Amino acid sequence: MEMTYMDKVVYETLRKYPALQFLFRTCNKTYNIPDTDVTIDEGTKVIIPVLGIHYDPELYPDPDKFDPERFSEENKATRPSFTWLPFGDGPRICIGSRFGLLQTKLGLCTLLRRFRFTLNKKTKTPLVFSKAGILTSTEGNIWVDLEKIQ
Repeated sequence: MEMTYMDKVVYETLRKYPALQFLFRTCNKTYNIPDTDVTIDEGTKVIIPVLGIHYDPELYPDPDKFDPERFSEENKATRPSFTWLPFGDGPRICIGSRFGLLQTKLGLCTLLRRFRFTLNKKTKTPLVFSKAGILTSTEGNIWVDLEKIQ
């Protein structure tokens, strides 16, 4: 069974809230950035700003808006590769990405079949994200109420 809309929702969630805000790499050969005078020498440590890419309005118009349709086949075809990086990409992509996505979707299906979720009033909105560390996390707790579906 295909659940294409769930895929879009999960991908958009990971665009807005990737677990890691940055990726760390080492340049493996000298590279000249096109249309600039900038050269990255072999061995240089490089930090890839995942949130900066995921919130770039040229890649994702109105980036603060939650829009699962960004991940329709038509919309994905208009974006360059290496612009959705919650697991990295290329030869160093997270080896567990497919398993993690599968577990996420199975967990969502199980929970959404059994419970209705609403945001508890104790949750402060809009959410404020921590600027400390490399993991994406909120400054306060996110409280959710669950109601069992009969």
